[in-house]
Amino acid sequence: MAYLRRWGYAIEASNVNFPVGELDIVALEGNTLCFVEVRTAASGRFGSALESITTHKRQHLIRAAQWYLQRRPVRWAGGVRFDVVAIDVRKGRLTPQLIRGAFEVEPGMVR
Repeated sequence: MAYLRRWGYAIEASNVNFPVGELDIVALEGNTLCFVEVRTAASGRFGSALESITTHKRQHLIRAAQWYLQRRPVRWAGGVRFDVVAIDVRKGRLTPQLIRGAFEVEPGMVR
């Protein structure tokens, strides 16, 4: 989470579990509410950390975000965005990458 704070994110919640899925981090970046998925890949054998965000995983994240917004009073003035912190481990080195707006959702789907 310190990594996101360095990028200007204000952490609202972490490791939020719902019957429909889990949200790793919920944060504000300026006026944007961000649902941040953290993915790690220990080797390139099964693809990169970012490649592990499948269509199925995106659907779970969207449902979890909808659930979160319906049950938690959150105040923000801007939009909603799905970000990813992809951490690839190569030769013992952690290489984090922040991807803002990692995937798009249909307008009005999450609000």
